[in-house]
Amino acid sequence: ITKVPHDGAKAQGEDHLSGQFSTTWTIALAVLMALLIVATVVGNALVMLAFVVDSSLRTQNNYFLLNLAISDFLVGAFCIPLYIPYVLTGRWAFGKSFCKLWLVMDYLLCTTSVFNIVLISYDRFLSVTRAVSYRAQQGDTKRAVFKMAMVWVLAFLLYGPAIISWEYISGRRRERNVQRWSNIQVALDLRPQQRLEVLLISDVIIRWSTVIP
Repeated sequence: ITKVPHDGAKAQGEDHLSGQFSTTWTIALAVLMALLIVATVVGNALVMLAFVVDSSLRTQNNYFLLNLAISDFLVGAFCIPLYIPYVLTGRWAFGKSFCKLWLVMDYLLCTTSVFNIVLISYDRFLSVTRAVSYRAQQGDTKRAVFKMAMVWVLAFLLYGPAIISWEYISGRRRERNVQRWSNIQVALDLRPQQRLEVLLISDVIIRWSTVIP
């Protein structure tokens, strides 16, 4: 997310916009990200639809799977589409406030996805080590909903307050790009080829690898 150029720097900004990657890399990256969006949105939408249609699936463990599907669906429907223009152009065109919103949502949803996986793993552990009591609690949806809500609250508290208040705490209240808070700042000083590799490895493969059902 870079500062919007002034009139005097418009031409330079346009040159930067068109020269982020070569045409081949731009097309390849756009196709890969589009496929990731389709797989994430459609796959997780089917999981949520199955939960709604089939009442027999509404067990405590499947509530956690539903929570995971919701967070992953939102990553594919909100976070990744807004990230594509930035990857292709190197500029954030949606303003500072939306930049913060994107960062909060991106870290919230990715962290929630990871926490849900941990919760599902712990639930599976209980189903094996405490099989009798576990089966007796399968109809306790209130407890499941409480755990689901706590996952979202804890995920937000982990990154949200820091992202929202960072510029005020540091005393720097001017336009900043997304690399101020994101882990992709290292990519700025690299050549386009190196920048592409860093972006793909650190942001797409690692952070979003859990969102495909």
